[in-house]
This record gives sequence, C-alpha cells and structure tokens, in this order.
Amino acid sequence: MQRRSFLTLTGIGLLTPMALAACSAKKGAASSSGAPSAGAAASATPHRVTETLRVHVPTTLAYMAPMTSFGTHGKLDEWVGSADVQNWEGVDVLKSLIAQGQTDLAATPSYAAANLFNKGVGIRLVAVQVWGMLYVLGPEGSSAQGLEALRGQTVAVPLPNNMPDLVFRYLLAQKGWDAQADLTIQSFPTGQEALNALLTGQVSYAVLPEHAASVALAKGKQAGLALERTINLQSAWAEVTGGKARFPMAGLVMPQSLTDSEPGLVGAILDELQAAVAATNAAEEATVTAISERTEVPAPIVSEVIPRLQLEVVPAAEAREELEDFFTRLATVSPDVVGGSLPADDFYLADPRASQGATPSASAA
Repeated sequence: MQRRSFLTLTGIGLLTPMALAACSAKKGAASSSGAPSAGAAASATPHRVTETLRVHVPTTLAYMAPMTSFGTHGKLDEWVGSADVQNWEGVDVLKSLIAQGQTDLAATPSYAAANLFNKGVGIRLVAVQVWGMLYVLGPEGSSAQGLEALRGQTVAVPLPNNMPDLVFRYLLAQKGWDAQADLTIQSFPTGQEALNALLTGQVSYAVLPEHAASVALAKGKQAGLALERTINLQSAWAEVTGGKARFPMAGLVMPQSLTDSEPGLVGAILDELQAAVAATNAAEEATVTAISERTEVPAPIVSEVIPRLQLEVVPAAEAREELEDFFTRLATVSPDVVGGSLPADDFYLADPRASQGATPSASAA
C-alpha cells in the first residue's frame, strides 16, 4: 500500500467537536456560477445549472468508494456538464470550502455537518449514506469474550473526542463500565498511529474503522500476528439502543443557496448517489478496480471492506429520527458534539423528488 493511502486510515470523523466550535459563523452563501433564480428552478423543465458540479470528499475509503463513480450514471446530465470529485484533507480545508462557497456538494461526518450548521454556516444535509463500520480488533480468540476481553487491558483509540472515540466511550458507559478504572484508553491522534500500536504490540486491542481494520488484519497476518475482530461496535450499538446495528456516520451537505434555488438538481444528485451506491455495493470487478485505483487501496481489501461500509442512501428528512437519536447519545459524552443543541428543522433537507411526484429509485443496502 502506498504511503499516502496508509496515512489516511483515520476513517470517518475527521472533525472534532472542539475544532468545530471555533468555526466561523460566516454563511456559506455561494452556489455554482450561473445558477438561475428560484423561480426558474421551480420549472418542471430541467436546465443546465453549471458546467462543473464541485464535489469534495475525504480521501478515506468509506467516502471515496461510493463517490468514485459519482457523475458517471447519467442522472445529472440535464443539470450539469460534469461532476468534478476532489478530495479535502483537514478541518480547516473543509470549513473553508463550505463557508466560502467553494463547493457544491461535500461529504462529511454527520455530527460535523450538524455542528457547522449550528455555528451559522449556510448548509443543508442532503442525505446519509454511511451507516457504521467501527470495530475493536484484538488477539485471536478474544471475540468469544466480547467486551469482557477488554477488562484491565489497554485499548488504542484514534482521534480523541471524535467519532471512534465518542462511539466507543458511549457504549462503555451504557454497559456500565468506568473508562478510567475498568480499562485504559490510550488515545492516538491518527488512525495510522493506533494501527501501528496494535501491530507492534504496544497495545493488545485497538478501535479502528474500515478500511483500517481490514488492513490491520492483513498486515498482522503477514507479520505472524493473529488478530480478529473482537467486537463489532455496530452490533454493540444495537444491544444498547434496542435499534438497528447501525448509526448515521456520514452524509452529504450542500450550500443552502443551492438547495433553495435548485431542488431539481438536488433530486438528480440523490438519483446519481443511489446509482453510485448500488454500483459500489454490487462490487463488480470493474468497480472494485476503479475504487482501488482512486484510493490506492489494494483491490482484495476493497472487495472485503465494501459490505462492511453499510452504504445506503437515506434522504436527510427521512433519516432525521436516527440522526437526532445519534446526536443526543453522543452528546452525553461530548456536549458540544453538534454545537450545543439539535439542529433546527431546516437542517434536514426533504427529498424534493417526492414533491415533484417522482418515485425515488431504491438505494441498495
């Protein structure tokens, strides 16, 4: 695996609530150049909104896999000339792209989108498409013990006060564990460092997202280190909440000015996203190869990881109940995770296709 890819094994959740609290309240006002008025957008006749739809996605596999073929399925043809999918890296870059109107569509952790909205950035959540892929990795045989295998152990956890850390600490608390006394959480600033700590024997357990978890298993095997997935945190979430074995990890946001003026484009984006997710979940050889080339992740790992990404397109308004439940639970660990309160109603964008009488194409789970 090439160095750049390995350095991006941090998984979902690059934005910490503490970092987001410092975000400017400046509204992200600009839409694509040449966007027509709201009145024109309400027309039933599709029209060209922009020559280039500017799309920004983190470099990690969970984000890039469904977006690799985005713009190639024909659902956007009547609205844009092409979709330009670029990567963003780092908190400051994403904040700048959104707040300064330099993007038309951006993938982001769900709670990060809510935090930005509550800080005054003019965005709307369009959909959630990644539904949980966090694991605790440990020695072979540890899965039989489940959570109890971690008692008295040191566990590497990447990205303090971030998605893996918050979900893990929430589950520990709900299981009645004292994170200070029952185990030792050793925090690492990046997924790479947590992964290295596991592979070098510095710790026996690590919380890792996909695709980092699959990389750890493969590299451990090469080094003669027998590892396995000790705990599926999605399953643990279901045990604690009584709901599904999933949580709304990541979604897509758009500038409010664009969602307000171009509901037809929003609908086309949802159609295109559903087609891209369906193609990803089908994991045909050509798709896997394209994702591998774009992310620099070996094709066998891409094939193994795709089912664990839990990709499903759910329009934001339809996902609201699960999002609010997720935000509320994480806020018990970090009160400012979404900026101090649940987002207002208009954060959750309604599917414009329903009001247009269109039948949304089914997303592939």
